[in-house]
Amino acid sequence: MKTEKEIRGEARRIRDRVKELSGFWIGEASAAIYALEWAIDKREAPPSEDIGKARGGREKIAAALVKLAEKTPPPRVKPRGAAGKKEKKRPGRRV
Repeated sequence: MKTEKEIRGEARRIRDRVKELSGFWIGEASAAIYALEWAIDKREAPPSEDIGKARGGREKIAAALVKLAEKTPPPRVKPRGAAGKKEKKRPGRRV
């Protein structure tokens, strides 16, 4: 059995991970966080009763995750060469 501290830590790690992912994962992350919060009695209704509910707990978590992701700057990517690939040096004849 996991302790409450371990479960809260896992929910925090999910929130941190969502910042790096696309919006596609918001729904899965909110469901996972809701289930973890229910396990430590932070949510009254079990996850099975929250699914499909308007303004349910998962929906509120998802909205918070979207706001969190919007505040996080996008990851920096090093620009590649003009062609997008490194040019290979070819031994060839000299003109």
